[in-house]
Amino acid sequence: MTQPTSELAWLLADYRAAGVDAPARVVAHPDMSEGELMSDEEIEEFIKDSVATLRILSDKQSAQFDRVAGIFRADMAYLVTLGRLEEDEYNDLTNTTNLRF
Repeated sequence: MTQPTSELAWLLADYRAAGVDAPARVVAHPDMSEGELMSDEEIEEFIKDSVATLRILSDKQSAQFDRVAGIFRADMAYLVTLGRLEEDEYNDLTNTTNLRF
């Protein structure tokens, strides 16, 4: 099984394969992903927190920036596939210019 790039797409089996503790709601619903289970408010907070993290990594010129930005892009694309994020929002959030702070 190939693990999805988007961490919001992970199912319980993906967490177990990675040796990472799964959120309780994913344990309770092993065939659903975190992205499917999050409320609109949680998605909004997730995006705010992710952008803040990217800003910090950018400010510190961290070598982790590109990896974390790649996961963020994958998470946003996954939310689009679920209908939880509009295509225009995805384009704005993942535009390379907007991710370089």
